[in-house]
Amino acid sequence: MIFQAGTYYVGDPGFILPNDDLRMLFAQIMHGGLQPGPRELVTSRRWEGDQLICDPYWLAVTPHRSGTIYDQNNTGWGFDWGCFGVVPWEWIECKGSYESTKIEFTEPFKCSFTEDIITIGHLHFTFSPK
Repeated sequence: MIFQAGTYYVGDPGFILPNDDLRMLFAQIMHGGLQPGPRELVTSRRWEGDQLICDPYWLAVTPHRSGTIYDQNNTGWGFDWGCFGVVPWEWIECKGSYESTKIEFTEPFKCSFTEDIITIGHLHFTFSPK
């Protein structure tokens, strides 16, 4: 899945998604059997005129249910819901609380999760500090 350039929340989606979206998220995670790995998820978010717009978000189900993940600069990012990913910034209702996780991607980007590395565009995360 390729994401369009734009502003996104990067982190644990459990912190920012409304209850209905969390229920959908965890139903989709459970469908994957709670095995660590990537999930590409799409949810219906809004109507524009008479057209339903579906926005994608992506997450990796982590091998640990909570903890800290480290980016390429060795900065720690916490997670408590057993997942870590990218969500369109416009979904967030209390934006001021999450400014530190607001990332501007200037080009289309991809996400991946292989063994111990989560990649979201130009960001690379591991479960062990360097």
